[in-house]
Amino acid sequence: MRKLLLLSLAMGLGTLVMAQSAAFQFENSARKKMQASTVQDATPMVNPTQYQNHVLPKATNDVEPIDLFSSLNVYTLLVQEQTCITYNDDIDAIMFTARGNTNDIGTGNDIATTVSVDGGATFAKGVSAGPNGGNNRYPSGAIYNPAGNTDPANAYKVMLAPITGGSGWLGNNFATNNWDNTALYNEFRTASSSGDMLIRGGFDVDANGICHVAGVEYTTTFSWAKGYIFKGVFDGTAGGFTYTDADMDVPFHFSSGAYDARTSANMAFSPDGSVGYAMFIGGDARAATDDLTGYQPIIYKTTDMGATWSLMSILDLKNNPVLVGSGPLPGGLWERIWPLRRTQNTAEEIFKPWFAETDIVVDHNGNLHIMALCQGTYSDYPDSLGYTYTYEKGTLFEIYNENQSDEWIVRYIDTLETRDVAAEDSGYGAGSDAVGWDMRLQASRSADGKAVFAIWTDTDSEFFSEEVNLYPDVRGWGHLVDGGLFTDVKDFTNQGATYGENYFMFVSPTAIKHSDDLWEIPISKSDIRTTNDPGQPVYHDYLKGITFERNEFIYGVGIEQMDFVNSVTAYPNPVSEALSIEVNLNKASNLNIEMTNLLGQRVYALNANGVAGKNIYTLDVNNMKSGIYFYNISANGQKTTHKVVVK
Repeated sequence: MRKLLLLSLAMGLGTLVMAQSAAFQFENSARKKMQASTVQDATPMVNPTQYQNHVLPKATNDVEPIDLFSSLNVYTLLVQEQTCITYNDDIDAIMFTARGNTNDIGTGNDIATTVSVDGGATFAKGVSAGPNGGNNRYPSGAIYNPAGNTDPANAYKVMLAPITGGSGWLGNNFATNNWDNTALYNEFRTASSSGDMLIRGGFDVDANGICHVAGVEYTTTFSWAKGYIFKGVFDGTAGGFTYTDADMDVPFHFSSGAYDARTSANMAFSPDGSVGYAMFIGGDARAATDDLTGYQPIIYKTTDMGATWSLMSILDLKNNPVLVGSGPLPGGLWERIWPLRRTQNTAEEIFKPWFAETDIVVDHNGNLHIMALCQGTYSDYPDSLGYTYTYEKGTLFEIYNENQSDEWIVRYIDTLETRDVAAEDSGYGAGSDAVGWDMRLQASRSADGKAVFAIWTDTDSEFFSEEVNLYPDVRGWGHLVDGGLFTDVKDFTNQGATYGENYFMFVSPTAIKHSDDLWEIPISKSDIRTTNDPGQPVYHDYLKGITFERNEFIYGVGIEQMDFVNSVTAYPNPVSEALSIEVNLNKASNLNIEMTNLLGQRVYALNANGVAGKNIYTLDVNNMKSGIYFYNISANGQKTTHKVVVK
């Protein structure tokens, strides 16, 4: 993998001259994402290209794929804002939801579910909702367990799906069924004359008998875009949820006859269901006309279980020091997000984040945690807010508030090894029916809201020599809310049974808490390569064994919060012989430098008396195996961690 200095964004091009020129390439990422997520179906290929499996160094690890069922085609999986896998702590039950398949369960127009009450060891599948006013696509599903119930047989399956007639979107199917799929209750929302609305954003159901989901109504030209929040209340007589909707009139920026808005939305609630947030993504019209934002969260909050909603203040992340990192690097690129094109290589570069992928959870204090994959906004001109740099991979951050306020803390998580896969580069389908994918960033939290997690996929670029995420593995990071402790990035599937094959992953919004010291994240992945054709069946698996242990939460602060450390840089990165670690201290302090591999094993340790100013330490890596390592800097009891690649 070719990276430029500590945690920088690799371009994946052969020479620095090419990398510099690629930094000026751009594309309309907003429209690209919208087009990829609204396909209704595809005709199976006559002779799909046979996928050539790699010879992989697979070994046994703790992650085991468990068969779920298959779907008619891939047009059930494309949008990670769907809720396709979920967990309920009160009845210890996992549920996966997707379209069916005639040769397995139901038909491709049905919503199928499969449930486990033994921790994911076995699953029982069934058809939970048939067509209602049209055929189901991109379904979501959640468990409603009435307060106080501990018997899964008394719980309900709650589902929703956009409906198609084959040539256009007709509306949305809201469905409730009992645990054994014998008492279906449906409601149908027709499409309005204003535009399409595919309701599938952050489906949340709580024990109070209330559920919420968000959507955006839009036209294909975005001459119209409006946010909605749907609220369902359980009706015991009907045996299902009845829904009302609220028009949020989201302040999307409008220019040249089009709104700068993304078609997906998201929402999440605190464990007790009282505090919730709805998040829409787009240019924020509240920004000054000469200082517009890129696509970023526009957030609403409720403190009364969704009865009323208030618009939070504009998210001001311009030139945020954590998003920027060290900023410009030798050679002409940047450590984290990239600056506006018009300010590149000037004395005052301006950095504005463009939120490529997001997911949210709410902790037990009612605070929102946004897990975000950010890139740099290419332009803040009114007609160009949807544009990003074509070859910028992106950086992962956690952005969260305290005391439910409008003040936000930004924390660095990881720099991606690869970038998302364009349809034409995926090898999955051909022509207009080809399908690509991104990093599938999603968030989860413990049922008590005291631990939050970011989960995503990335490719082992050292082994596969790829610059795009063609061979996704599942990676994760955790945050203990009350203790303020964080984990290293974990790669759960590297060299395991599903190494490089974790396509279209879904993550449960709620994690399994096995004990005070062990959490498991329910995750599904899908096999697309057996048929290698978007129009033919895909096969779903549960990934059993994605866990975090309490002793892995070892880091308390980042550089941005350390009193003693001003900056940390390592070079060259990647490194093959000698690594220089430069630590700039605000005041003299004892320093501990420790280097660990992906398994957490220590491979190097150094204690030193650091002086105020620049301190440089050199490490010989000639005897280290190629791969990803982490080095940890401790000063006066505070720690920060960073990543380096040994080649």
